[in-house]
Amino acid sequence: MNQLYWGPGVRRINTWYRHRFTRQLDLFPDKVSDLQGAILKVSTFNYEPCNFLHRAENGTVVLRYGVDIEVVIAVARVLNMTLDFTETSNGEMWGEELENGSWYGLMGQLQRHEVDIGLANLFISSHNLQVPDLTSPYRTEMMCFMTRTEPPLPQWQSLAFPFHQWTWLAVLVGLIVSGPLLFLMARASDRCGGELRSLQSLSYSWYYAFGVHFCEAHDSLPRSASTQIFVLFLWLYTMILTMVYSNSLKAFLLVKKQPTMMETIQDLYESGLEVAGLTELYKYEFASSSSPYLQSGTEGEWVLYMNQLYWGPGVRRINTWYHHRFTRQLDLFPDKMADFQGAVLKVSTFTYEPCNVLHRAENGTVVLRYGVDVYLVKAVAQALNITLEFTETENGIFINAICSLGYFSHQ
Repeated sequence: MNQLYWGPGVRRINTWYRHRFTRQLDLFPDKVSDLQGAILKVSTFNYEPCNFLHRAENGTVVLRYGVDIEVVIAVARVLNMTLDFTETSNGEMWGEELENGSWYGLMGQLQRHEVDIGLANLFISSHNLQVPDLTSPYRTEMMCFMTRTEPPLPQWQSLAFPFHQWTWLAVLVGLIVSGPLLFLMARASDRCGGELRSLQSLSYSWYYAFGVHFCEAHDSLPRSASTQIFVLFLWLYTMILTMVYSNSLKAFLLVKKQPTMMETIQDLYESGLEVAGLTELYKYEFASSSSPYLQSGTEGEWVLYMNQLYWGPGVRRINTWYHHRFTRQLDLFPDKMADFQGAVLKVSTFTYEPCNVLHRAENGTVVLRYGVDVYLVKAVAQALNITLEFTETENGIFINAICSLGYFSHQ
């Protein structure tokens, strides 16, 4: 400070003398709280529900609203800024990076400094940080994978559910081995004191052990003590096995077993299913993830993007997503509720004045229906093109309850 630099563009604003400034000046004035109507160029495009752009017949935007637009309008009102809105050209939306390193779309406008900020539901990610600076987050969105829920397994498969596959393998090994063991035990016992001749046959011993596994009693019993002990333990083993299986089978027959669900990203990765994602945004998000199972998606191991169309039975092409827009203007979600084309709606009612009044002929046939509830359902049926089919409760039985006025329907 004892050697003061002086040159073009430099002016003296204060002097430091004896550990303090000689004049009380605000060296760092607030230049942000009031921007004095400075123009802020904002680029956006129609991307509901973040940005809604309503246009006139000549294409001029007559109304802008949405989450992102309301946020920037609130900021401009507080900081005293003037907003100058513009849109991306030719529906380019966010845009992508070209081979020469330049960008088109919203990113291109920011890269070329044509606009100051962009509003387009931008996620904070390493991919989006290549061109613009991102603000602090003002909204959080949760993303997830959707998989088709498998139907409950058929009832006939319940026969195998009580035991694990390794348990079934052990039971099969026991069924195969018990016959030869009984045969060898009977042959050895015959040398020590005699045994039934039938048990000394391999085929009969196998038949005997097979019957024990199915709790089938036999007329002949072993004579020697060693063979009797073996058969006793064989009976105890099969009785316990049968009781456990039968009790478990009842539970599986009463409650339908649901298929195994995928709960984690690792489960989805190990399932081998193809995954479809709209645009390559998810590819960049997966690449920056700390999960190795998501990172593998960028290598084409299990992630299927929209440029690789899955085609198979029951799948038909209705449109194509190209350069962040559909190639054909189709109503992907047509209104199926405006016209039911005369579908039959079965309506149950009974005489309960003044809501429902039923006039009957001498033979009991209803010849006239009217009342508040009847008029309401007729008005709905007329508006939705529904055919009403009325019926009455049997024997005049009905439920009287305190409730809000409305209709009951089955799911």
